[in-house]
Amino acid sequence: MTEMTMNNALELGLDEMNDIFGGAFRKPRAKKGFRIYQITATDTLIRIANKFGIRSYKEILKWNPKIHNPRLIRTGDYLYIKK
Repeated sequence: MTEMTMNNALELGLDEMNDIFGGAFRKPRAKKGFRIYQITATDTLIRIANKFGIRSYKEILKWNPKIHNPRLIRTGDYLYIKK
């Protein structure tokens, strides 16, 4: 990426990111029995599981089938976490 392109990418707002990534960063609808959690920069699925007292990150994968690679979660995206 050139310096100019890289600088422009860093200045994208949430709306522009949603346009590029097909709405990936839009907050999903509420789902009965689940809370919605927004991923932060330091999160991993294991850390999120520990934060909410979930036995395994694989549970989070079951509730969020859009995750295809558990090592690639994006800051700003949302997850369903069972209450």
